[in-house]
Amino acid sequence: MLWWISGGIVLLALIVLIVVALSVMSRLRAFDNAARAMQARLEDGQRRVEPRLATLQQTVEQMMPQLEAMAAQQAAKQRVIENS
Repeated sequence: MLWWISGGIVLLALIVLIVVALSVMSRLRAFDNAARAMQARLEDGQRRVEPRLATLQQTVEQMMPQLEAMAAQQAAKQRVIENS
Protein backbone atom coordinates (compact mmCIF):
# COMPACT_ATOMS: atom_id res chain seq x y z
CA MET A 1 0.00 0.00 0.00
CA LEU A 2 2.81 2.39 0.87
CA TRP A 3 4.43 1.70 -2.49
CA TRP A 4 1.27 2.81 -4.30
CA ILE A 5 1.23 6.13 -2.45
CA SER A 6 4.94 6.71 -3.07
CA GLY A 7 4.57 5.77 -6.72
CA GLY A 8 1.58 8.11 -7.08
CA ILE A 9 3.52 11.01 -5.57
CA VAL A 10 6.48 10.35 -7.87
CA LEU A 11 4.17 10.11 -10.88
CA LEU A 12 2.43 13.36 -9.92
CA ALA A 13 5.81 15.07 -9.49
CA LEU A 14 6.89 13.87 -12.95
CA ILE A 15 3.69 15.17 -14.50
CA VAL A 16 4.17 18.55 -12.83
CA LEU A 17 7.80 18.61 -13.99
CA ILE A 18 6.78 17.87 -17.58
CA VAL A 19 4.09 20.58 -17.53
CA VAL A 20 6.53 23.14 -16.15
CA ALA A 21 9.20 22.13 -18.67
CA LEU A 22 6.75 22.52 -21.56
CA SER A 23 5.67 25.91 -20.23
CA VAL A 24 9.26 27.09 -19.99
CA MET A 25 10.03 25.79 -23.47
CA SER A 26 7.10 27.73 -24.95
CA ARG A 27 8.28 30.93 -23.26
CA LEU A 28 11.82 30.34 -24.45
CA ARG A 29 10.49 29.82 -27.97
CA ALA A 30 8.73 33.19 -27.74
CA PHE A 31 11.96 34.83 -26.58
CA ASP A 32 13.82 33.14 -29.44
CA ASN A 33 11.32 34.50 -31.95
CA ALA A 34 11.67 37.99 -30.49
CA ALA A 35 15.46 37.76 -30.56
CA ARG A 36 15.44 36.62 -34.17
CA ALA A 37 13.14 39.49 -35.15
CA MET A 38 15.37 42.00 -33.38
CA GLN A 39 18.47 40.52 -35.01
CA ALA A 40 16.85 40.82 -38.44
CA ARG A 41 15.94 44.45 -37.76
CA LEU A 42 19.49 45.15 -36.58
CA GLU A 43 21.00 43.63 -39.71
CA ASP A 44 18.56 45.57 -41.91
CA GLY A 45 19.47 48.81 -40.16
CA GLN A 46 23.16 48.05 -40.53
CA ARG A 47 22.74 47.43 -44.27
CA ARG A 48 20.95 50.76 -44.60
CA VAL A 49 23.49 52.75 -42.59
CA GLU A 50 26.72 51.34 -44.03
CA PRO A 51 26.57 53.24 -47.37
CA ARG A 52 25.82 56.49 -45.54
CA LEU A 53 28.73 55.93 -43.18
CA ALA A 54 31.04 55.24 -46.11
CA THR A 55 29.93 58.49 -47.76
CA LEU A 56 30.43 60.40 -44.53
CA GLN A 57 33.91 58.92 -44.07
CA GLN A 58 34.84 59.92 -47.61
CA THR A 59 33.58 63.47 -47.02
CA VAL A 60 35.59 63.76 -43.82
CA GLU A 61 38.72 62.50 -45.57
CA GLN A 62 38.22 65.07 -48.33
CA MET A 63 37.77 67.89 -45.80
CA MET A 64 40.78 67.02 -43.62
CA PRO A 65 43.42 68.81 -45.76
CA GLN A 66 41.27 71.95 -45.78
CA LEU A 67 40.78 71.80 -42.03
CA GLU A 68 44.48 71.22 -41.42
CA ALA A 69 45.34 74.18 -43.64
CA MET A 70 42.83 76.37 -41.79
CA ALA A 71 44.30 75.26 -38.45
CA ALA A 72 47.80 76.09 -39.66
CA GLN A 73 46.66 79.53 -40.82
CA GLN A 74 44.98 80.16 -37.48
CA ALA A 75 48.10 79.09 -35.60
CA ALA A 76 50.23 81.40 -37.78
CA LYS A 77 47.85 84.31 -37.11
CA GLN A 78 47.95 83.55 -33.39
CA ARG A 79 51.77 83.61 -33.43
CA VAL A 80 51.74 86.94 -35.26
CA ILE A 81 49.33 88.39 -32.68
CA GLU A 82 51.46 87.02 -29.78
CA ASN A 83 54.68 88.44 -31.28
CA SER A 84 53.16 91.90 -31.75
